[in-house]
Amino acid sequence: MNNILGVHENIVNSLEGNLDLTVHCKSKDDDLGAHLLHHGESYGWNFQPRRLIGHTLFFCGFTWNGELHWFDIYDENKLKIGCENCNWNIFKSGPCKTEKEGRSTCFQWNK
Repeated sequence: MNNILGVHENIVNSLEGNLDLTVHCKSKDDDLGAHLLHHGESYGWNFQPRRLIGHTLFFCGFTWNGELHWFDIYDENKLKIGCENCNWNIFKSGPCKTEKEGRSTCFQWNK
């Protein structure tokens, strides 16, 4: 599933109403810090998935207008969420991953 070049995650603020979005992503080993995205702006990072011990999981908190939601943005154990070049649009209703073919798959926020 993943190639030698690693994985790229990209998150776009697509919130309705041109709202600002604060994104804070972490894994077990890495805290990527908080990033403020104005509507239409994006934040991305690259990483190498863990191969020999455990699996890679990145989860992100998304905050706007005092609301906090979170989602497992990359989970190597869930093929529907893992990918090599992940492009995510964040909406109030939840995150949507754009596939290579241009279609989107949307998810509910974690509870």
